[in-house]
Amino acid sequence: MKAERVLIGIAAALAMGTLAVPSIASANPATAESAGAGYAGPARDITESPAMINGSQRFTSRNWDGYITYASSESTDFSAVAATWIQPSVTCEAKGAWTVFWVGLDGWFNDTVEQGGTQAECGSVGGTAAYSMWWEMYPTNSIQTVLAIHPGDKITASVKFAKATSEYTIKVKDATSGKSFTRQEQCASGLVCDRNSADVITEDVGHYPGSGYFPLADYGTMGYTNAKVTDTAGASGSISASDWLNASVTESAGTTTYASVTPLSAQGSSFDAVWHHQ
Repeated sequence: MKAERVLIGIAAALAMGTLAVPSIASANPATAESAGAGYAGPARDITESPAMINGSQRFTSRNWDGYITYASSESTDFSAVAATWIQPSVTCEAKGAWTVFWVGLDGWFNDTVEQGGTQAECGSVGGTAAYSMWWEMYPTNSIQTVLAIHPGDKITASVKFAKATSEYTIKVKDATSGKSFTRQEQCASGLVCDRNSADVITEDVGHYPGSGYFPLADYGTMGYTNAKVTDTAGASGSISASDWLNASVTESAGTTTYASVTPLSAQGSSFDAVWHHQ
């Protein structure tokens, strides 16, 4: 998915733990980004390899790095995904460097994404990064910044779909500070949110207008744990559960690897994401 957010001089306010970022909740990404906003969207420039490591397919994407699950049957999609991580500290080696960490549904096989997580953004002048929680329903809006967090905070995030109401519940909690938010959103009229992948992803932020991506903020090595997926048939388990297929995703383009992941843990619920290049 792509990921971009508002670049409007918010670092100081976020550092103070305020809600100082104005929402553009109903904005189309094209409109929002023309004003300096960003969005998190689908995986781009993807490849899928038949080669497997420890039971996981090996995929690549220009902007995603992490793991996805996808259905082994066309009749089974996903209704929930969750994971936990410790918010990493980033190094601002380039101005505008930006990394987002999230869980969500969709985005690998289609052009919608329902997601929530955290981000680290160095801003347009570099220096100290600002850290915050966010959510997004791509392509309906851009990244919606909600609450400030700090490096080292323990984060839990989940996205759940309720068939009875057609609502997505996006929840992100900072277990260290006790801060959290919950959003209930629907797939916008005219869009089809298939929920055909469940994702635990670290992502480079694409920018608009124009093309390309912001520099990937250096987060070193960070770990996702307690990853859990539920499908529409009611099965629930880790990324590597036998009810679905899974794939590792390496962020790369040409000969450059931007980020990679380690193999899944024995239980299939944990892995590390490793930064390589901005």
